[in-house]
Amino acid sequence: MGDKIIYTDDIHVIGELYDSNNQPGETGKTLVATATGSTWQEVPAGIPVLVTTAILNGIAVTNNQTFAAVNCIGSQILNSGSEGWDSTSSSISVPDTGYYQLSLAVTTTSAGARATDVFAFTVNGTVQTEESSSAYIRNANGINEAGCVLTVVKYLLGGDDVGLASRREGTITASGSTVSARSGLSIQALGRPAVTTGVVSSTESSEATRNIVIGTSATPPDVGTVDTNTIYLQREA
Repeated sequence: MGDKIIYTDDIHVIGELYDSNNQPGETGKTLVATATGSTWQEVPAGIPVLVTTAILNGIAVTNNQTFAAVNCIGSQILNSGSEGWDSTSSSISVPDTGYYQLSLAVTTTSAGARATDVFAFTVNGTVQTEESSSAYIRNANGINEAGCVLTVVKYLLGGDDVGLASRREGTITASGSTVSARSGLSIQALGRPAVTTGVVSSTESSEATRNIVIGTSATPPDVGTVDTNTIYLQREA
């Protein structure tokens, strides 16, 4: 069967669509372009883009009322998404631009009674405005730890570094540190900007193979000047 070029305003398919292997589509499958043509494939289930990490134990937190970085990000417990995640004790690099949910639960301890820690996220070293719940450490009757919890949604750019910072609320300046037990950090992608692919102008012939092309003029291109395996939708004169 030779290649055909079709000029039309609408496409109405009554019968079967066949791939490059001359196979008709099946229920639930989608037609996917390959290096040599097209093939019917199962629609893949959505894969969440996320990372969860441990919190390192015994990392000192600041004992003054000004936020300071806390390099307590531990090993990755779970990560998902084809882009991968890069992380160190000081930050996690966001793989792509989009909306992300950032969540932390950090337990701290202190030898000082009523020491109260507060945490926040940083983006590229800048402390963000949202603050966690305060960790009021009673340090009496066996209550020697308390937890800071925070969940926020941020629009981040690919390559942005997310880190942690803490400050001390009140005037108790006794030293304090993180407790890995009952602590954790997670970042999950909620959505990304829409990206249009597979639609190009008729002048981009080198990129147009196996695509739907929107014509840029009222005059259809000559048969000898267009790519094979291509459908051209041409506007009316």
